Amino acid sequence: MALRDVGLLTWIPVGAATGLLVLTLAAGPAVTSLALPIAIVGGLLGLPHGAVDHLLPRWLESGRRRPGSAPSSRFSRSMILRESGFVLVYVISAAAASAALILAPTPTLTAFLVLSAAHFGWGEVVTAAERGGRAAHVRPDSLLVALAFGLVTVGLLVWGHPDSTDPYLRAMSPVVADAVAASRGVGVALTMTSVVVALVVLSAQRRTLDAAELALLTAVFVVCPPLAAFGVYFGLWHAVRYSGRLLDLVRADHARSERPDPGWGRACSHLARLSGWPTAVALTGIVAIWALRDVASLQAVVSVLLAVTFPHAAVVARLDQRQERGNG
Repeated sequence: MALRDVGLLTWIPVGAATGLLVLTLAAGPAVTSLALPIAIVGGLLGLPHGAVDHLLPRWLESGRRRPGSAPSSRFSRSMILRESGFVLVYVISAAAASAALILAPTPTLTAFLVLSAAHFGWGEVVTAAERGGRAAHVRPDSLLVALAFGLVTVGLLVWGHPDSTDPYLRAMSPVVADAVAASRGVGVALTMTSVVVALVVLSAQRRTLDAAELALLTAVFVVCPPLAAFGVYFGLWHAVRYSGRLLDLVRADHARSERPDPGWGRACSHLARLSGWPTAVALTGIVAIWALRDVASLQAVVSVLLAVTFPHAAVVARLDQRQERGNG
C-alpha cells in the first residue's frame, strides 16, 4: 500500500500545511497578498489527480480476473467501449453541472459545497485507514471524523474569513453568500465542536498521527488566508494522497497482467504519463476560458472548474465501495 509504505505521501502534505501556517504567523500580510496565486497554483497541482478517472473502470474490472490471466480480445473490445462511454458520460455530467451552476446557481452551489465536504472528509478517513492497513468501513466514528475534516476544509473555507470568500460566493449566488454570512456563528461553532469530538475519538483509538493532522488542518484554515489554505490543501494534501491510491492500482494492474512490478518510482512515472493528455486537455480548456474573460462572466469560468468535481466524486465513491467490499 503506497499510503503505508511511501512516507512522502504523509510528509509532503504535512510539510506543506505546516509551512503555510508558519509563513502566515511570520509574515501574514505577504501570504495574504499571495493567497489568490497560491490557490491557482494549488488548483493546477491538484488537477492531474482526477485525470485518470477514465481508467478506473478498466482497473476495477481487471481486478475481477485471476492474476496472470490475460484479457481476451472480447474483454478488450468491451473495455474500450466502456471507457469511451465512461468518458462521454463524464464530460456530459461535467457540462450539465456547469450549466446547472449558471441556470440554477443556488441549489447547485449548495450541492457542490456539501458534496465537496463529503468528498474531502471521507477521503481523509480512507487515507488514514489505508495508511494503517485496515478497511475504511462506514461506522459512527468514521463518519464523525469525516464530518470534522469536511467541515474544516469546506466549512471554515467559507465561514472562517468571510471578507475573503464572500465576493467569490456572491458572484455565483447571492443567496448562498447571504446564507453563509447569516449562519457563520453556528457554522464555526459546529465545526469546532465536531473537531474537538473527533480529536477525542481519535485519541481514544490511539490514532495520534490522524489526530495531529486534523489539528494541523484546523489551525491552517483558522489562521491562514482561506484561498491559500485551500490551495495548499487541494494541491499538496488531498491530490497527493489520492495519487497514492492510484499508485496502488497501477502496481496491482501490473501484477494481474504478470508484468514486472514497476516499484513506486516507476509506478509514479507511469501514472504521470497516463494523466498527461487529460491534464493537457483540461489546461487547454482553462486557458481558452481565461482568454474569453472579457465575454465570459466569473460565474461561467468558475462553474466549469467546479463542475468536474461532481463526476470525479462519483468515480471515487465507486472506488471506495469496491475497495471496502474487497477489504471486508
